[in-house]
Amino acid sequence: MKDGNELLSLVLNAHGGISRWNQLNTVKMHVAIKGITWPRKGYPDSLDDIVFTANLHAPYDSWTPIFADDKKTLFNGLDVAILKNNGELVEESKNARKTFEGHELLTPWSRLQFVYFVSYATWNYLTTPFLLAQPGVHILEMDPWEENGETWRRLQVVFPDNIPTHSTRQVFYFSQEGLLKRHDYWPEVLGNNSAVHYYSEYKEFNGIKAPTVHRIYPLNDADQTPVKDILLVSLDIFDLQYA
Repeated sequence: MKDGNELLSLVLNAHGGISRWNQLNTVKMHVAIKGITWPRKGYPDSLDDIVFTANLHAPYDSWTPIFADDKKTLFNGLDVAILKNNGELVEESKNARKTFEGHELLTPWSRLQFVYFVSYATWNYLTTPFLLAQPGVHILEMDPWEENGETWRRLQVVFPDNIPTHSTRQVFYFSQEGLLKRHDYWPEVLGNNSAVHYYSEYKEFNGIKAPTVHRIYPLNDADQTPVKDILLVSLDIFDLQYA
């Protein structure tokens, strides 16, 4: 492995550039999120047609409507809450990640655990690759990877404890032009089970180039290939608004 700064610079520029990113503060996404993960955890159809809003530079976000037309959520990177639209607290969980201790792939979730997972995970997806330029994130360039007749460059990333994310170590794959194509991780809140995330259908939104189709499958750790007959999660983004 070698220093990853040259590759990261290429990647950031391909997605709109760090200067443009730093001019923006928020993102609003209209999305349908499906896959077998949600019925497994007890929440089928909860994300079929929903709006996600987030701060781009800190893990602070909200889903609306969720569970009922008058409900929304709040996530601050550590704690989660379900609120009524008028701000009245319905329920909350402080330091929510600790409630996942001992969980495995099929362990049922409470509503607050469901909210915690989708909140931190989606914030990660919408802030990557710029998240990789945050202080304390360590990157190294790995050997190239061949897939679908293409050669993708790879970054091994180690995240600091202050960034809520799937796993401390993750691997990101980029096209020769620098666009994110694939992402491997081992979600700690799912018992460290492997996942591989594909990004496609890029469009430009207010100067930021972002994928509008996400597909997540189990990862075969033996050969780093996806198990594509099992769709864990899909995100189909109808609109993104950066401001």
